[in-house]
Amino acid sequence: DDERRLPELLRALSDIEDLKWIRLLYCYPSYFTEPLVEAIATLPKVVKYIDIPLQHASGPVLSRMQRPGPQHTENLLKKLRERIPELVLRTTFISGFPGETEQDHSATRAFARSLGFERGGAFAYSEEDGTPAAGFDDQIEPELRQRRREQLERGFQRRAEVWADRQVGRRLDILVDRMEGDVAIGRSYADAPDIDNVVKIPGAVVPFEPGMVVRCEIVEVDGLDLVGVVVE
Repeated sequence: DDERRLPELLRALSDIEDLKWIRLLYCYPSYFTEPLVEAIATLPKVVKYIDIPLQHASGPVLSRMQRPGPQHTENLLKKLRERIPELVLRTTFISGFPGETEQDHSATRAFARSLGFERGGAFAYSEEDGTPAAGFDDQIEPELRQRRREQLERGFQRRAEVWADRQVGRRLDILVDRMEGDVAIGRSYADAPDIDNVVKIPGAVVPFEPGMVVRCEIVEVDGLDLVGVVVE
């Protein structure tokens, strides 16, 4: 049994009439029981977006981080992809953890490509006093940490660009956050607040209220942001 009872919580939240979207952030792979996967897949208010900060995808580095190996995570993510159509996955990786080899780094890049994360970020490792890793002898040069971080970021950027281009012509529900002049700024199910991208809805004759959900057709891409027109 899952003592966290996340599926029950999601179902209870879904019964709140004024609650429009439920978004799962900072989920560990160990959270995902079969009932939780089923709840995410079937509850309409649970947006099909999951943030799973994986930190790394190389077995040796994960072992030094005292984290489980990558196979369970890979199997889980493939299962989520199969069970939840249109799922958007976000993750974060750390580059340059002590002892990370070029092979370890390449394994993480390959893992990210194969799973196709639509959203992602990378951070260069930094020593924190009092942590075991700060005392490891095989620290990576800061310049190499940054170079590897940039390589990971470029991979996420390319995948995000592909995803954005594929949205043109689709109709999506957009949650309005604010108005900037006559342009409504909102987010699709694929965008967490203050982290991901936005959807711009220009030409609003009457200002939209924050919290409104409007149906839009995506007509173009602006950087990584989407531009939509209201259709309903």
